[in-house]
Amino acid sequence: MDPDKGYAPTTDSRPFLISFSGIDGAGKSTQIEYLSAFLKEQGLRVLRLSFWDDVAVWSKMRAGVGGRALESSQVDRTAEGSFSPRNNKHIRKWYLSAARAGFYMLDVTRLHRLLAGEQVSNSDVVIFDRYIYDQIANIDSPSFTTRGYSKMLLKQTPVPDLAFVLDASPDAAFARKPEYPLEFMHRNRRTFLQLQEFVPQLIVISDARPEDVRSEIVFHIRRSRLAERVSTEGKADDLADGAVVQQQSCCSVRNDPTAIV
Repeated sequence: MDPDKGYAPTTDSRPFLISFSGIDGAGKSTQIEYLSAFLKEQGLRVLRLSFWDDVAVWSKMRAGVGGRALESSQVDRTAEGSFSPRNNKHIRKWYLSAARAGFYMLDVTRLHRLLAGEQVSNSDVVIFDRYIYDQIANIDSPSFTTRGYSKMLLKQTPVPDLAFVLDASPDAAFARKPEYPLEFMHRNRRTFLQLQEFVPQLIVISDARPEDVRSEIVFHIRRSRLAERVSTEGKADDLADGAVVQQQSCCSVRNDPTAIV
């Protein structure tokens, strides 16, 4: 295996993998709902998986540990109101970071087992709501050790056929889903946009109207090996044509992922 690339099983040995990543409130669930329905209309067997629910090891215990750390924190959160985060990924404690590093390796191992399972093998397309890329974005550290760990983790991670990062205004995303502090949302967004440094194949879709984001996603579907399975008539053509226009406008793939709009 090429040491500079992640683990990628042969394309004829597994279904087509699609992952969606991005800050909370970026619209991932909306796009996953649409794409699932669209692909099912094409006669494809679609399996939807949540990384936190279906892959993450001991997810409830991890959320509980983070919750206790949150309760013991001395940070004044009065100005930002009350939050009910799912996994307290915004809490930065050295012991939590160390524990997370170990759990992420276990997550990758479990991901391999999941992809080798019967449920996945009986599907044509598997869509992940979040992926290991989101875990790496949560590490958020410029240290040499952390960067090396992230690269090592990626080398062991199955590479999706299409991996999307949906960009969004942190303020707008926070208004839709105020689960984490706004300051964390801004920091987390920057980290997601910088992920292409580690994962060049990531497709970062700029903040845009849901229908425009949807069109660009279908555009990439029609350029992939799924193209022969997707109808060339009616709805698919309309969306793909719209995506070509959007490629030249506000919803184009970001060439400079570190640029903050």
